[in-house]
Amino acid sequence: MIFLEDKIWFSPLNVIHHFRELENKLSDKEKSSKGFRKAEEMYSVALMLVGIIKSQNREYWLQMVDDKSSSPDVKTGTYQQKEGAKVPDFTIQDVEVVDFDENSPEKSLTDFLKRTKLSNTKKSYDSLTTILCRVKSSIHLPSFNQMNQELKSTTFSGPVMILGRTSVDEEKPVYKIAQIHPTVDLITEFNVLDELLNKKYNGVLSLKRATTFSTEYRAEEKHFPFEKISFAD
Repeated sequence: MIFLEDKIWFSPLNVIHHFRELENKLSDKEKSSKGFRKAEEMYSVALMLVGIIKSQNREYWLQMVDDKSSSPDVKTGTYQQKEGAKVPDFTIQDVEVVDFDENSPEKSLTDFLKRTKLSNTKKSYDSLTTILCRVKSSIHLPSFNQMNQELKSTTFSGPVMILGRTSVDEEKPVYKIAQIHPTVDLITEFNVLDELLNKKYNGVLSLKRATTFSTEYRAEEKHFPFEKISFAD
């Protein structure tokens, strides 16, 4: 039986489109708000999902966690057919987002992660949480295998993903994702515009509570991916 408190899920294209609209219409003050930072986190997850969809050839959806909640930042969902099941499950993964740039105290991305999201002394996350680290500036990184080895000492068993832009050409927004923990996987480079032009879904998905698998896709759904957050101080 499917039971979700929030049954509305958005496609990555929907989130990316609305975030770009927000950037153009919000004031500088509003862009410094906690709400805008949460919207940017959801945008980062949407970019990651574009790469994962390309890699796995399977659709993913996402939703914002209530503005009053401190964790997780975003939830993602996808259909998975489990062995012996008559209908596919809608499986959910929490995502915690963190940014790494030249202003971070550590010069090493893995040291930065160990101090923040992967700290053994701070809040720990379960294996159903994905840690997404967005590299927000031109920083040289070691190989994925080296970073994987450097994270072996952490107790976190869930996926750690990194996301970074590999092209400075505004007409060619190329990004790269990679899973660097617990194994190296999902290494994918993609042009966001090219991938989104080929997307099958651009609206929202509404999940229904039922004894059998039931969904309704509505391209004209009048929901807004950031409707749960405020952009005021």
